[in-house]
Amino acid sequence: MEKNTPHYDLAVIKAEVRRLGKKAFTKTSADSAEYLGFSVREMQEIIFELQNRMLYKSMTSYDDHRVWQDVYHTNSQDLEIYIKVTYRPGGGPPVISFKEKNP
Repeated sequence: MEKNTPHYDLAVIKAEVRRLGKKAFTKTSADSAEYLGFSVREMQEIIFELQNRMLYKSMTSYDDHRVWQDVYHTNSQDLEIYIKVTYRPGGGPPVISFKEKNP
């Protein structure tokens, strides 16, 4: 299922990224961002700069149709970045994907 409005409040996601630091990113998202040359601090700054108008889509997880994921596209360091976030109160990193959109 997909929709064109964010499922999660972006301010909540940003607050979690600030609170959790490097633990806000899954290993996969951190590894792919590092491959692109981004430090954790740079990843955080990019998340903090996201705006609702940058939302590409909101979709349910392939594994569980009850879990929503918001996808954002932004630009940094001459790259188009694909960022996927989710929110699970009390568990799991909110940033689950941070990669180049079209490598």
